[in-house]
Amino acid sequence: MLNQPHLSKRGNTYQWRRRLRRQSTGIVDIKLSLGTTDLRCAHILSRRISAESDIVMEQLTHQQITPDMARRWLASVIAKEREKIEKLKLLHRFDSRDPADDNRHDQATADAWAKVMAEGLHGTTSGQPLVSLNLDIIRADLTSEACQNIIQRDFKALTGHPQLSAFDRAKLISLLIAGKSAAWNRHGEALAEIDTAADDTWDSASQLLAPEPESPTVPPLPCPEVAADTLDPDMQAVVSRMNEMKRSEGIEEKTLRQYDSFVGLFTTLTGISDVRLIRQTDATGFRAALYKLPKSWGKSPADRNATREEIMARAAKLPTEKVGLSIGTINRHLEHLGQIVEWASDEGIAVNPKLKPGKLRRKDTVRDCDKKQAFSEAELRHLFKSSVWTGSKSEYHQTKPGTEVYRNGIYWSPVIGAFTGARREEIAGLAPSDIVERDGIPCLSIEDSELRRIKNISSKRIVPIHSRLIELGFFDFVETARAKGQAELFPDLREPATGKHGRKLGRRMRQIVDKTFGAEGAGLSFHSLRHYVQGTLEHVPDVTDKVLRDIVGHEGKDTHERTYSKPAPPAVLQAAIERLPAVI
Repeated sequence: MLNQPHLSKRGNTYQWRRRLRRQSTGIVDIKLSLGTTDLRCAHILSRRISAESDIVMEQLTHQQITPDMARRWLASVIAKEREKIEKLKLLHRFDSRDPADDNRHDQATADAWAKVMAEGLHGTTSGQPLVSLNLDIIRADLTSEACQNIIQRDFKALTGHPQLSAFDRAKLISLLIAGKSAAWNRHGEALAEIDTAADDTWDSASQLLAPEPESPTVPPLPCPEVAADTLDPDMQAVVSRMNEMKRSEGIEEKTLRQYDSFVGLFTTLTGISDVRLIRQTDATGFRAALYKLPKSWGKSPADRNATREEIMARAAKLPTEKVGLSIGTINRHLEHLGQIVEWASDEGIAVNPKLKPGKLRRKDTVRDCDKKQAFSEAELRHLFKSSVWTGSKSEYHQTKPGTEVYRNGIYWSPVIGAFTGARREEIAGLAPSDIVERDGIPCLSIEDSELRRIKNISSKRIVPIHSRLIELGFFDFVETARAKGQAELFPDLREPATGKHGRKLGRRMRQIVDKTFGAEGAGLSFHSLRHYVQGTLEHVPDVTDKVLRDIVGHEGKDTHERTYSKPAPPAVLQAAIERLPAVI
């Protein structure tokens, strides 16, 4: 359980220095030690306030969080965290099979918080796998949008303070880290009063609220001054800056391309490219246009260069059922607009304060679970009787009946999917070295590699290999690949032009499903294997929600579970995996 793969090193911490000029007080140096997620904060601080903006600056100053507010926030963080620790210790006392292992995990959590306190959100990793795992979870959570929203909500509930600036959020995150580190690393002592712990932590953390002296002893890193009014307000420029930061945080290129694609669509439909010119009526008109687009918009490269008139003319020729994007897709576009506008605002660009794209979202009338079709057990048994698994004409014509079974990526990937619930790219990008043994149990190691990217930190996991895969000769296939010195387990799935593996598998799976089920299989895809595994194990009483999430790589249901809950042992995961029926 503790033999976790080595976690990749996070980005280095950057120091950003900006001068906030005020006519009445001269120059005040403010120095922050921030990670890449706080670049927006650095841009805000870089804005030069002119003589005409003294009144606005005074209003902002009056709205800043006070030391008393921050002190109350710190005490609240410590109190809540110590309450969680007490609950954990109570659970350990009455429901622990291995107290030493529980203590080891608790110590790893304490060490992780201490390391984040010392090095920040983008410090180094740890040589101890368990500490490293906690570091990744903590840092991912603290840099998430959900965490930002929770901080805003909790701080407002505690102090009544209005909307926080990016700089204020950075201060509160720093105090939150200090408080949680204190709660974990002082908890072994006799329980002192919360105020005492907060006082001690406050002494070392309160300087975060005050600017440094004007003459720093350490020379600043070379970083040119950038006034907010010099930043390009063009939406594509805003997205480029935003994506550069997200890219450094490890966000998938596929996700970043969605923002670029959105800008092209928004500009085409509204004629607006300057983020400062967008009004709520423009956002409303954009949403109305999305209801008139062809449902297939964006799937053809030609769509990128089409004009609004050409798009609407094409839609007018289509039957009604093929026009109008889904509510989920429309809501996603509105979310993209909201994120871009917020980013530009945090950079100091003067966006319209009444622009609220999120208010235009519509409630989806179809549940997520009803949108995605899963294979049934009977359908899978039928699928695996097709020519790919019973005999093909040739490896090139694998979907045509013949006498030879070709055990390649097309053969193995759907079978692995049916016995693991792993994602398409996770399977297609496997390497021979990803077949490992944990606690004497053969497993798939799913993590970032040169061949593939995983979706998020929760996707990194160990998945035991079903006994039916072993009976079918999967280990023999892996050993043959190792003997040949292959870097890829399924080289036949790699696209030579892009080096990617998943897309070819998706296309071939589409051919197999269409040939096997005809029109009735229109809603089935490789992803339907994942839904089959989830749906099957959900109805097995012995398989808990936590175990199922560990198998398929889903995040914990809350922050507490994501931060402190340890993965289920391989033996527990194996017992659940073996409950999947042998459909081939």
